[in-house]
Amino acid sequence: MKKKKFTALLLVVLTLGLVLAACGSGSSSSSDDEAKQEEKARTLTDALDRKVEVPATPKKIVAIQNAGELYALDIKPAATTDYYMGIYPDFLKGVENIGGDKPNVEKIAALKPDLIIISDYQKDMLTNLEKIAPVYATKFGVTPDDQLADVANLVNAKDAEKAYQKKYAKETEEAKVTLKKDGIENQKAAVVQFWGKETYIHDPIVFGGLYDAGFTPTEAAKKNTETKAIATEAVPAYVGDADQFFILTPEGKTTDDVSTLLSGIWKDIPAVKAGHVYLVDNDKWSNYTAPSREYQMQDAIDKITKK
Repeated sequence: MKKKKFTALLLVVLTLGLVLAACGSGSSSSSDDEAKQEEKARTLTDALDRKVEVPATPKKIVAIQNAGELYALDIKPAATTDYYMGIYPDFLKGVENIGGDKPNVEKIAALKPDLIIISDYQKDMLTNLEKIAPVYATKFGVTPDDQLADVANLVNAKDAEKAYQKKYAKETEEAKVTLKKDGIENQKAAVVQFWGKETYIHDPIVFGGLYDAGFTPTEAAKKNTETKAIATEAVPAYVGDADQFFILTPEGKTTDDVSTLLSGIWKDIPAVKAGHVYLVDNDKWSNYTAPSREYQMQDAIDKITKK
């Protein structure tokens, strides 16, 4: 009889233990689910001062802007515009092209993205895009480093950002060594942009990669803090003390107008007379991003040392 009572009591204890364990397990599972749910979304404040709930790590990004930053972070978007497709054709192979300045909203919706990136100057797109997915606006005109840091935080890729900056720092040191080997140290470099039939100059910070390699702006360039058109006749004075002269043209190709200027009113510019003039790709040099800065440096070194 006692044995039966003991057995019954043991069964009750074991049963109670299993129930408590199950309750504990359920509570833990519930906590895990809540933690995972929290990991799925973060609330960030974008450049339009909007609170935007975004995935912890977005998987399907439509980059109407900032595909360059994604390239630097080695994150391929699901879609982007034809502008970026032209700059990064190999990296963006297989990525959906959603068009130009006014991207195809139907294409974007069909992709079912979990994040859309625009610039703050494109806020007129918000009404349509917010119906599709979270839309985060980045700040136009901030430095390449600030832009990269913002996007890296947005897509949860801070480690990739650090790796990229480390790589760029190494490339910068290598560029300086290469120039020193070729006897090209502390030289001045000037940049103008030939677009349409206008000649533009920019704040030297736009060409940070060139100057990070060890060049310095001309005296006139140092005084310029804006993007503006200048007369073709004013270019010789602007680049007169440059050892190296870079001209941005469509795809880095010559045009009849540029050829005429170089053989005409620009022919007496010292850098032109010395054969130190280089045509470089407009889009790849002028988009003011971290990878653009890197491209400027590498392209300048290649053109100068291999000529």
